[in-house]
Amino acid sequence: MRFLPLVLLPLVLLPVFLCGLLSGLVLPLPATAAPDARLDGLGEMTAPDAYRLALSLEAAGEQTLAAQAYERVLEADPEHRAARRALGYDLVGGQWLQGDELWRARGFIHHAGKWMTAQEFAEATRPAREVAEQQAGEQRVLSLLGQVASEQPDRVQAARRRMALEDARFKLAPLAKALRCSPASLRVYAAEELGRLDDPLAVPALLKRAIHDPDENVRIAVVDALREINEASTVHPLGRALESRYADVRVRAAEALGRLGDEVGAAYVIKKWEARSGNFPRVYFSQVRQISYIQDFDVEVAQTSFIADPVVGVLQEGVVQAMKILATEQTFSTVERVAYENALGSLSGQELGRDVGAWHRWWNENEEQLLDQRALRLERQAEGN
Repeated sequence: MRFLPLVLLPLVLLPVFLCGLLSGLVLPLPATAAPDARLDGLGEMTAPDAYRLALSLEAAGEQTLAAQAYERVLEADPEHRAARRALGYDLVGGQWLQGDELWRARGFIHHAGKWMTAQEFAEATRPAREVAEQQAGEQRVLSLLGQVASEQPDRVQAARRRMALEDARFKLAPLAKALRCSPASLRVYAAEELGRLDDPLAVPALLKRAIHDPDENVRIAVVDALREINEASTVHPLGRALESRYADVRVRAAEALGRLGDEVGAAYVIKKWEARSGNFPRVYFSQVRQISYIQDFDVEVAQTSFIADPVVGVLQEGVVQAMKILATEQTFSTVERVAYENALGSLSGQELGRDVGAWHRWWNENEEQLLDQRALRLERQAEGN
């Protein structure tokens, strides 16, 4: 019997060893995932059916499948608000936007891998040598605001005089913070100072307090500051606040629009008023009982037979009632309607009362003139700056 030389033995065993090793490493290919049966027929579903399916999938934690169902809803009904918002869309300037476009439309700036407000962007890009100076100036302003918050007349007067000497670039952030602090007198002073700064970067902080501050005097001071800054886009967030689910937010938004004095605010108020009360069509409700009876017979001769066809009569009795919806919420008739009426009175200088139809006709008759007047005012403001 012959034996392989010891030198050749590793060469013979190596392929066997590698085959065994590779066979242990090769894993079976995963089976292709079958489409979920719950999505069967999705492409043929109506918008309501697809929306109900999306809600059930979302409740079950199936976010990916729910997104597909929401996409089908938008294919059938592109203006379906709930499906749009579920997919991350928001309505800005009459357009549904999502992702980067939505961030940009909201006024954010993308920098260093994240979205920032204009103020955050300015701080992030400021040269390092200016940071210490800015922080020291803001700290001085915060100290002066603390004296104003004391409500001691001598300290408040001294702080106001010293505040007038501070550089405007040190005031914006501390004053924006003061809008969220007690007492209310401090918030009023902060709003007045922000109005004097005339800086559009102050608008977001002021808008929030115009809606959410519990003190009426503060809200008035905030709206006056917004009017001083006179930024053209200020009216739109207040108009969108009229869509809030909370009645007090809607009332405060209407009050702010009336005091702001922007002509476009009238269109927002009238549209919301019509959607909630006063201009609904009249409808009719009938409750009728119907009785059928044999009134007579029609007799026909067919060859040697007589055929009697019954003549059926119908009796009806009941009532028909005319109905008109006056309000969709109790709070509207007692509080919200008054706020809308007062806002339109302030914006128009007219007294057209509680009939929203009259306000609608007034807007249709004067819309072109009011918008031209607004454009001219904004143009003069731009030239003045």
